[in-house]
Amino acid sequence: MTNKTQRRNARRASARPERKRFAVSQSLRDKIEQNGYIPTYNEVKALYGPAKTLGAPKEAVLAMDHSLDSGGAYSLLQHAFEHGQFPALGPSFMGYAALSSLTQNGLIRACIETLADDMTREWIEIDAVDDNGLGEEKKKLQDAMIDYRIHDICHKAAEFDGYFGGCLIFIDTGAKDDLLLTPLDISEKSAELKDFKRFTLIEPINIFPGTYESTDPLSPSYYKPQTWWVLGKQVHSSRLIRVCGNEVPVILKPTYNFLGLPQAQILYDYVIHFQDARQAEARLLEKFSLTVLKTDMEDILTNPNATGSLDPRLEYMAAYRTNDGVLAIDKEMEDIVNIVTPMNGVTDIVRQQLEFVVMINRTNVVKTLGLSPAGFNSGDADIKNNNDHTSSQQEKVLRGPLQKMLDVLQIVVLGSYEKSVKFKFVGLNEEDDAAIATTQKTKADTDAVLIEEGVISQAESRKRLSEDPHSGYSGIEIGDLPESGHGDETQGGEGDQGKRWAPVGVSKEA
Repeated sequence: MTNKTQRRNARRASARPERKRFAVSQSLRDKIEQNGYIPTYNEVKALYGPAKTLGAPKEAVLAMDHSLDSGGAYSLLQHAFEHGQFPALGPSFMGYAALSSLTQNGLIRACIETLADDMTREWIEIDAVDDNGLGEEKKKLQDAMIDYRIHDICHKAAEFDGYFGGCLIFIDTGAKDDLLLTPLDISEKSAELKDFKRFTLIEPINIFPGTYESTDPLSPSYYKPQTWWVLGKQVHSSRLIRVCGNEVPVILKPTYNFLGLPQAQILYDYVIHFQDARQAEARLLEKFSLTVLKTDMEDILTNPNATGSLDPRLEYMAAYRTNDGVLAIDKEMEDIVNIVTPMNGVTDIVRQQLEFVVMINRTNVVKTLGLSPAGFNSGDADIKNNNDHTSSQQEKVLRGPLQKMLDVLQIVVLGSYEKSVKFKFVGLNEEDDAAIATTQKTKADTDAVLIEEGVISQAESRKRLSEDPHSGYSGIEIGDLPESGHGDETQGGEGDQGKRWAPVGVSKEA
């Protein structure tokens, strides 16, 4: 830089006025402090005081309104504000309108529907404890479950439990008006179940609790509605099957419409953080590289016509900023600097926010997001853990409602009711056919050795085959032994077979 240029810059620096000190305006201070605002006593009273009767004059008050003042209700609310415990210390119920909107969120929908799909994927097997000739009856019940769409209803109920915290299933017998308020008899003597029509799934936005016990915690109906309002129709609780997984404490039951905590509401906060991180990453990608043209800005800022020469240069730089672009600058007065924002760690932060969502949902990325983990068989353990969680949700959410629907179908289809008729959920960690065949081959070889050494008998081996659902011989008659070509099968008989049944620890020569 020449001496002339240095002297000119020195004169300009001395002529510049002193900068004003940076100050924050009062409006900006108020905006910053707005989140920590604590209302006054009178403001709390105006906000949360008892509502006035519609149509009454302003001076009209309700009986014993002043008891709230003397009882300290408003001061307690103000104290809760001071400690950050009001309006709510934790998340409050969002409402069914907001929850219905969350069903459109792709990530929340993936979390909830993945679990609902797994809960009803392998379905159930009808079983009986005493197994008194349940063959034909079992087939009839299975056909009835298909006819009445039990699988579809349970799948949708699992979705509603995730989106809304639960739902109700109506046992439709054609009852109308006052008959809906009478208890439904679920027994062989029930005449009403002879007119059974269908199971109807009711979305929780259409229901509201009726009468319930709220004063006696020892009562079996404590905070359990005995009736429900379904869009103006009052229905007895025995005609409804309640589906609910995430139960809430008693004090919160009225807030959550006597259902449970929606999984969508739990996920919402984490999904919002992930979306913010994803959008911030996208914005950072658009401006992570900035080109700066260093030039003499004093003449440009003081001369109103000077920008006419600068703007075209900047537009040219932006339009032709490529590997083939060429830019000419003043070697004495100007310079080009490229400022790059580091991107290290941004991907990890966004991925961590996404992992929080999946972690709170207690599923894994393989199932929920379809991402393959790195490493050979590294996802097998995750899938097994996910299946274990799915099994626990099946028991918690669907076990009770399914059993009640199965009881109703017994009476409707079979005309009888057996408490021993149960069902079990088919395991999700089932082995494939090749693994099952290998396991059965190992068991067969073990039985052959034990029979050869006289540890067990053929009848005991047949009993194991009869009780093993994967043996291929499940249910065979245990006592119907095949004829043997090796002599007498009884211990101590003639031939080698008698020696085969020698007691353990006794030599054959003995």
